[in-house]
Amino acid sequence: MKIFFLILFFLPFSLFAQEVVELKNADRLTGKVIDGKSVREAEGNVQFVQGNIRVFCNSATQFIDENRIILVGNVRIYQDTLTLTTSRGVYYGNEKRATGEGGVTLKDPNATLRADYGTYYFNEAKAIFNGDVIIRNPQYQITSKELTYYRNSEDSYAKGNVKVETDSAVITAENVDFLKRQGLSFAYQNAKLVSDSTVITADTLRDFSFENRSEASGNVTIVSENNNTVITGNFLENFEDRNYTKITGNAKLQQIEQNANGINDTLFIYSSMMEAFRDKPEKYTASGNVETIRTEFMSRSENAFYFRDAETISLTGNPVVWQNNSQMTGDSIYAELPGKQLQTIYVMKFEASERPSFLISQSDSVYFKERYNQVTGDNIIINFLNDKVNNVFSDNNSSSIYFLYEEDGKANGVNKISGVDMKVLFDSTEQVEKIIIEQDPTGQYASENNISEINLRLPGFMWRDDKPIRK
Repeated sequence: MKIFFLILFFLPFSLFAQEVVELKNADRLTGKVIDGKSVREAEGNVQFVQGNIRVFCNSATQFIDENRIILVGNVRIYQDTLTLTTSRGVYYGNEKRATGEGGVTLKDPNATLRADYGTYYFNEAKAIFNGDVIIRNPQYQITSKELTYYRNSEDSYAKGNVKVETDSAVITAENVDFLKRQGLSFAYQNAKLVSDSTVITADTLRDFSFENRSEASGNVTIVSENNNTVITGNFLENFEDRNYTKITGNAKLQQIEQNANGINDTLFIYSSMMEAFRDKPEKYTASGNVETIRTEFMSRSENAFYFRDAETISLTGNPVVWQNNSQMTGDSIYAELPGKQLQTIYVMKFEASERPSFLISQSDSVYFKERYNQVTGDNIIINFLNDKVNNVFSDNNSSSIYFLYEEDGKANGVNKISGVDMKVLFDSTEQVEKIIIEQDPTGQYASENNISEINLRLPGFMWRDDKPIRK
């Protein structure tokens, strides 16, 4: 009697612990026992119901003890506004979970999801789909090898050859977390974002679609297809509406160009931080250990400003510029490179500065490498012709040292000249042809035999050998 009472006491709990899957319709129904388990086979217009879940198919095998049903042929499962269709699937009543294979489609008012295989959890409103996955919404489309979709939040987590397409951008990566209602996409492993004419690649990438803003980190590259500009670095912030990009950590800019003669004239700028302003006029600023290289034009400074349309470079913060055998130093330096060819360099002295602007040219003779032509002044303008110094103008307190040579290259002494406002003219070999002093000229000549009697370095002379190297 006690045993019977215990059975009666626990029976309702075992029966109702799980919501029963009820067979509502079938054209034909047979029952059998397989491995000691009760099994029902239903055929023709089969319908099951569990709470608000309705299941339809052509035929089904129901394992009653396991609360599991194998569904075959034109499988359709409905829950409120959700529809799940497949050709073959399994419904697990205890977990309220359905699987499908051979092509699975999930539809709700927010999205349509298709794949080769899929599992849907009705209680969690979660879908896990695999194999040629695609999810569509009027505002986006995602393709991948695997995707987990949460209906209530519209969040998608995609893996394997992922591609996310929206009205504003296309994102590809091995993994993408797409949080639609937050307007956030998080892509990692070979991440790439294409927006208008801008392409960003990185190890990881975040796109804030509501703000038209992106962040990228790790092996970052941004390509502006309109102007052949490539910028790389460790971390990037891109503001699409403002046409503004900031890159920090080993920043590098490449302005890929060829001159009229077909010679590679690519501009390289290296720095700790770089900013791109892509509105008109287009401008790039670099700061922190800045290096620039363009064929024979090279520089170092703390700050650099590159104006692409005007083809000019402005340098501040202890700048030094090299062009062939010439070196220029001053408080600020401004270079004009129209037509991808160096035309003019302005070496400027700040009003409160005590350091003069300086131009030094090293002899190109292997026998006179220690001889340096020099010009100093408040401000120096160097004009170039075919990338060679054509003339130099120095204003205010100006001084120069120029070594003389015979036509056969034999050394012939040195001239040391000072005055107010100086102009130096050069021949096609960059040898001095004439020096003109506007006011208060003083000069000193020493023959080759007496050259040791003259100090061959103007005050502030410093020759540097740390030209930047292309990385």
